[in-house]
Amino acid sequence: MIDSCTIVRRDPQVDGEHGRLARADPASVVLDMLCEAMKALTLGHVADDVACRYLGEALHVEAAMTFTLAPGVEPSVAAAYPDTAEVRTIARQLLERGLQIGEEHFFVEYVEGVGYVASMVIQPLDLPRLNQLSGQGRVMIYAREVPFEAADRLLLDRARDALVALWPHAERSIQARQAQEWVRETVEDTRMTERELQVLGLLAEGLLATSIASRLRLSPRTVHKHLGNIYRKLGVHDRLVAVSLARLQGLVDTYPQSPTSPVREQVG
Repeated sequence: MIDSCTIVRRDPQVDGEHGRLARADPASVVLDMLCEAMKALTLGHVADDVACRYLGEALHVEAAMTFTLAPGVEPSVAAAYPDTAEVRTIARQLLERGLQIGEEHFFVEYVEGVGYVASMVIQPLDLPRLNQLSGQGRVMIYAREVPFEAADRLLLDRARDALVALWPHAERSIQARQAQEWVRETVEDTRMTERELQVLGLLAEGLLATSIASRLRLSPRTVHKHLGNIYRKLGVHDRLVAVSLARLQGLVDTYPQSPTSPVREQVG
């Protein structure tokens, strides 16, 4: 995974004879988009806003929107560019009339009151049919007043190939963020004691109950009672799941060294 990258934004080139913006090089647009998207994923963010903005700017559209796509769930807006009330209104209009999704990954139509609309489908594992989706996908829609040309289709084709390859990483990032949010809410609701957090931190470091007891100067029986309370409060049944939750929540960093108690706790 790319941990960081430097993005050099190029100034748009203007055709002096006609005063129009020259077309962006598809390879440069896709490379810059992927670089910033991977950076966003590394930081724990989603990449929808990045892809929506980059392709919207490159296509010179009035509105760019990304919708979630999952089996059994109504589509919703994941990103909009520019993120204005007007663009959100267009997004709602398109949702109300129904997204044009079929076996084709690319679809262009004219919508009264919106303009020319190009739709591109990004599916997990690039599956050919909507009812075979194994996870969340995306429908990326771009609207503008002038028709889309062959060069625009080329850009979207290249971007789609890159996004399909990127999607497994984005899917894992979304799942990890959802797990982190669940863990954070769970830990906040459990109201674990300071001692339980110390035991959990040492458990995440790989220590067994006997070693935790020695480190904290507790009896093994008392440590096992703390572990039972931890498992119950986290809603888990074994140390591996508890350790995974602790790492997702960052408890290992928060409690890297648990202080020892000068007084041995009473057994029972």
